[in-house]
Amino acid sequence: MQPGEIYAKTEEGMRELKERKRNLPVALRTLLIMVDGNRTVAEVLERSRTLRVDIDAFSLLERNGLIAKRFSAPSSVEAPASAESPTDSEVKRFLKGQERMSDAITEHLGLRGYLMMLRLQRAGNVRDLRDLLPDFAQALVKRVGVDAATPIVTELERIIVQRD
Repeated sequence: MQPGEIYAKTEEGMRELKERKRNLPVALRTLLIMVDGNRTVAEVLERSRTLRVDIDAFSLLERNGLIAKRFSAPSSVEAPASAESPTDSEVKRFLKGQERMSDAITEHLGLRGYLMMLRLQRAGNVRDLRDLLPDFAQALVKRVGVDAATPIVTELERIIVQRD
C-alpha cells in the first residue's frame, strides 16, 4: 500500500457501516468512514491523525475486505535534478497517446469513463500515461470485451512505450 493510492469502500464496507456487525474499534470505523474513493491514503491518514491510526489500519481494512484499491499511485511528480527536458519525440508520443486514449474513453466508456478522463487530463508525461494504461485497459475490457479492447490497448502500448 502506497501513500499515493486511492481506496474506496467495498460493498462489504458499506454494509458494515450500516449494520455494525463486526464491532470495529472507533478508530477503524472512523477511518472506514473517511475512505471515500477520492482521497489518497496519505490524505486520509493526515486527516485522521487524531485517531492515531497508521498505514497498518488501512491494511487491516483491506484484508477484511472493507476497502479496495480504486486507483494506483501516480508516477512521481518530482523529477530528479539532473533530468533533461522531454525530447520532441517524447512530447509527440505523449500528445498522440493522450489523444488516442481520450478518443477511446469517449467512444467506448462514455460517461462511465469520466473519472478516467480526469486522470488522463492530469497526466503530464509519457510515464503518467504508462501508469494509467493498466487501469484504462481493465475498464475497457470490462466494457467492450477482450476482443475489442486488445487492438486499442496494443496501439496505445506501441505509442507510449516506443523508444527513439
